[in-house]
Amino acid sequence: MTDWFGADDHVERAQELFRRGRWAEAEAELRKALALSPDRGEWQFNLGLTLEAAGRDAEAVSCYQRAADLMPDQAEPLVALGLVFNRVGQHDEAIDTLRHAIALDPESDLAHAGLVDSLACLDRHDEAETAFYLAQQDLEESPRCLVAIAESLMVRREWKRAGWCLREAIRLEPTLPRVRARLAAVLAATGRRERALQMYWRELMDDPGNVATLLDFGDLLLEMERLPEASDKYRRVLEIEPANVEAHARLGDLAMRGGRMDQAHVEFELVAKLDPSFPGIRLRLAEALVQRGRIGEARRWLVAELDAVAASDWAGDLMRLGDLLLSANEPERAAMVLDRAVRREKTASGWRKLALARFRSGDRAGGMAASRQVLRIEPHCVAALHNLALAWLELGSTRRAAACVRRGLRIDPQDEGLRRIRSRLWLAQAMGVLDRISGVTPATAVATAADPSPR
Repeated sequence: MTDWFGADDHVERAQELFRRGRWAEAEAELRKALALSPDRGEWQFNLGLTLEAAGRDAEAVSCYQRAADLMPDQAEPLVALGLVFNRVGQHDEAIDTLRHAIALDPESDLAHAGLVDSLACLDRHDEAETAFYLAQQDLEESPRCLVAIAESLMVRREWKRAGWCLREAIRLEPTLPRVRARLAAVLAATGRRERALQMYWRELMDDPGNVATLLDFGDLLLEMERLPEASDKYRRVLEIEPANVEAHARLGDLAMRGGRMDQAHVEFELVAKLDPSFPGIRLRLAEALVQRGRIGEARRWLVAELDAVAASDWAGDLMRLGDLLLSANEPERAAMVLDRAVRREKTASGWRKLALARFRSGDRAGGMAASRQVLRIEPHCVAALHNLALAWLELGSTRRAAACVRRGLRIDPQDEGLRRIRSRLWLAQAMGVLDRISGVTPATAVATAADPSPR
């Protein structure tokens, strides 16, 4: 009995420490209590709450599972467990857990809202709507379910219905976190940007330190080209969370837009250290390095990105990767990437980049084939005609080269590259008249006379 009361004292101290935000000390007290009485489900649940508050979701999951086992008739540990599963992306596990919680407590709005959210995150939107309507049968009012289904509707770009759900949620529970911010996103998506700005301001008046709202607000200001204000919002995020990778990445993007490549490099490098898997960070960092002329460093990041996209069945921004590999003097790798990119995205610009990569890697036939593909899509592409003319000239076919030059100059009489090739053609004709007196074939002589390059 003495041990039990001692454990209870530890729990009381833990609760006070939790209220003061001292997570590590609260955890220590709860573990002392559980060492004395390990089968107290509510204490396991409190430990899960403490670990979750400290950002240790994986450990919180174990505690919630233990609490649910010790309290099989209680829905609360299952609800908490399902919500953590959602946050860490284990949505299938969340669905099973939250359905169990709803069976124990049909009036748990958190469980219903979490289930709607789980289904929506898996793009099972019809099932999410069904879960939402079933929740209405169990609950008199469900502002959280309204917010959850609004997120599903926003993904499907059903802005009017999403806006109605969010306004209704605000009417039912005005203090619900982030609802005005989500409504601001709907307003921005439907062209009412000034109204969206006002909504973000109202949300930040109630919760000035909300990082997600600050990021969303900054993104809207960025879209509106209000760059200094956007930068202020991202910097405010870093005052609250100095290691926030989203804010650092956005500040890097802003620096790139402003031509401040050294600052962009610093921001992107920091993101890469904090979160190497951050979407697109290797490409952003490589681009900043290319712009700074640090080709060797850029090449290392690009090769790492190439390895990553190859390992993930060539998922990613292949066009941009190929373009950057070209800029980093890696034409063979660029050609390999761009060849895959044009299979997915058959655009003239993609074929142009592939043609250039092939020409630079010494694959003249491949470059000519890609240039012809460009002309099938854009018959008036001067760059493709330039490349074909140059290739035919190098092959010694002055007649075909001349035909490409004439066609290109009809489109753009002032094109400097085509005019240079035309001059080389005239030189080739003159050398033909001399009957190769020098002993050098016309094609070789032309190749040494000047050097226009593929473009």
